[in-house]
Amino acid sequence: MTAKEFLWRIRNAEREIKRLEEEYNQVRAEIESVRGMNYTPDRVTNTQVVDLSSAIIKLEKYAERVNAKWDELIKLRNEATQTIERLRSWRDQEILKRRYIHGQSWEKIAFVMGYDYRYTLKLHGVALLHFEQELKKDI
Repeated sequence: MTAKEFLWRIRNAEREIKRLEEEYNQVRAEIESVRGMNYTPDRVTNTQVVDLSSAIIKLEKYAERVNAKWDELIKLRNEATQTIERLRSWRDQEILKRRYIHGQSWEKIAFVMGYDYRYTLKLHGVALLHFEQELKKDI
């Protein structure tokens, strides 16, 4: 696995969490909108028939999936952070942390670090090479 593939697992896990949380919120909104039956003597109407217990079970399963993905993300971030912190150059560390741990854009990283955009990309390439060397030490 290359350094970039290793670090992109973090970004992919973040996207997956976002998707799962959106699904969770959609199911939750559906449950909250469930209405019962009107049993007044004048007329009996059925607005929406839903088995509430199965909907709640479905919601709990989504919550479990979201929590499991959060656990995975935390583990990935910890692994990446430990490897990044072993790098000798503070620039390598800062660029990789800002990009992959904090998800910052290249423009923001360049601005915060006081570098030109293109120079930041060049430093990133060097940092990835150093990161990959550290990864190979773990194998």
